[in-house]
Amino acid sequence: MIYNQVVLVQKRTGVDSGSLFALKILRKQHLLKKRQVERTKTERKVLTVTNHPFIMKLHFAFQTHDRLFFVLDYCPGGELFFHLSRFRRFPERVARFYTAELLLAIGHLHGFGIAYRDLKPENVLLDAQGHVKLGDFGLAKENIWDPCQGAKSLCGTPEYMAPEVLRQIGHGLTVDYWGLGMVTYEMMTGLPPWYTTDRNKLFKRIKRAQLIIPDFFSESAADLCSWLLERNPYHRLGVGGVQTVMAHPFFRKLNWRNVENRQL
Repeated sequence: MIYNQVVLVQKRTGVDSGSLFALKILRKQHLLKKRQVERTKTERKVLTVTNHPFIMKLHFAFQTHDRLFFVLDYCPGGELFFHLSRFRRFPERVARFYTAELLLAIGHLHGFGIAYRDLKPENVLLDAQGHVKLGDFGLAKENIWDPCQGAKSLCGTPEYMAPEVLRQIGHGLTVDYWGLGMVTYEMMTGLPPWYTTDRNKLFKRIKRAQLIIPDFFSESAADLCSWLLERNPYHRLGVGGVQTVMAHPFFRKLNWRNVENRQL
């Protein structure tokens, strides 16, 4: 039995006639059974209030007696995870491109008091031009305005969880900069830092093990990852807001207006 599915659809009338979209179909019975109602409500609300070139857009939403339907951007490029698996690791310039676009997406969410909390390559899709579209907002948390406090739940994908989430001491917006550091490191090496299939070892490493920076990282890439993956959220790069990350030397050669206008 397929409870949730995504199918490709084409708009037949109106201004966007002929355009392709992704239709996400959710069975209400499954949402109730799996206690996914609140996550689905959160995802719909986040998608409704945000409007950004690097965030998945909700074009329409409707329902029947037993199903919910979300009409979303169609991303023929697939998951960033697929491309990373194919190439093993990206050159620094490619990692910089994706990191910059993700950073702007995160900054946009934070401007609405939304902590994303599940940044990983599987949740980053690529559109027809190769630009990112951040999707899957089921773990997002609203009304988070403090960089280090506001949420307490243990949530996320184990390999990418921030130390403060694992310790359940409270977390805020800087949890997403940890996630950005994890993804940037993975794009440049092929695996997240501290990776192991042993869950207990993984959590211990995330909380205490030294971050190993490969020799082929440039000085600015090494510095960016080290500060994004600072275990103390009050000292982490990004605690002062998205602009502090944008100003890092890793992005020195980027024109941020061109990045946001998708002109790279």
